[in-house]
Amino acid sequence: MSRKSTISRREAVQGMAGLGLLGLAGCLGDDDETDVRVGMGTGGTSEEMTQALQRVVDSESESARIITQGTSGDPENVRLYNDGDIDAHTGNNSSIIAAMNDEEPFAEEPVDEVAPQGFLLHTFHFHWLAVEGSGIETTDDLAGRDVWPLQPDWGIRQLAQDVHENAGMWEDLEGSTVDIDAGDVAGAIEEGRVEAFIGYGANFTGLPGWLTEVDARADVYAVETTDTLRDGIDATEGMSANEIDVYGYDQDVGTDTLVTWDEPGQLWISEDVDDDVAYELARVSHEYVDEIREGQADYPDHSDIDIMTSGYMSDVPVHAGVADFLEDNDAWDDSWDRSS
Repeated sequence: MSRKSTISRREAVQGMAGLGLLGLAGCLGDDDETDVRVGMGTGGTSEEMTQALQRVVDSESESARIITQGTSGDPENVRLYNDGDIDAHTGNNSSIIAAMNDEEPFAEEPVDEVAPQGFLLHTFHFHWLAVEGSGIETTDDLAGRDVWPLQPDWGIRQLAQDVHENAGMWEDLEGSTVDIDAGDVAGAIEEGRVEAFIGYGANFTGLPGWLTEVDARADVYAVETTDTLRDGIDATEGMSANEIDVYGYDQDVGTDTLVTWDEPGQLWISEDVDDDVAYELARVSHEYVDEIREGQADYPDHSDIDIMTSGYMSDVPVHAGVADFLEDNDAWDDSWDRSS
């Protein structure tokens, strides 16, 4: 499946989408603060990062306030934005690419508009783990076993499916997939309903809450990645098989390194959010990152502005207000486009 980034139908519907968002972006809250309604997938890292940013923006900014709206994940976020129901949202790059190219899960119900890029919230490092006693040794052993390849309505689940389809593995996994929410994985492992699952760390610092719970309640270990899966990762456009040091686990997962496929996730901000407000969100994330990380230790270190832009895609514009912030801090790259 091609993951080439093209911004389909964008110019044709800018005016319509802007009208749809009228009355959300730019609404004034208390003390003349502008409310920015942010859709965030619940139950994972995106929620944790967004809420950490929200707390500090609300306490340190005099002109912006974040109002969070819990969703099922990236696909719902993109649709809510397209329908004019939110001003900004969390989302992994792969979900945005799929939306622009009318790929699954947007193939049958495409969207007209995607939001400009804001700044990085996390980079995920995905890998397979198995439950002690399962007998699973390599990723070739996963066929026909009870597996959890991430929460079914998350955008990163679609990415996992794409990777394994490109490896020729998905057909053998699909029939024994356990479709449950992330918060139910630890209990399902204890009940013997899940033998292997995809885990991930964020930003080389820690694990999402659901995986921390699994780590505390179950004995698990890393599954050896065979060439079959490596080839599937490499065959997915924008992906490559990487080897990283293990991080985040309190238990010994049986190896010092993991083979992963990696994915950045960003905050995406509507063009209808005033430039000064988007600038303020970026400024607070940069200047008050220590305070943000007090609430969520895995939040990316935005004291380094290069980390804020490390997830940027060349074919999607950067919000003009964030672009102004980057220019003021000598961090703008002329290869990027700014939104109008």
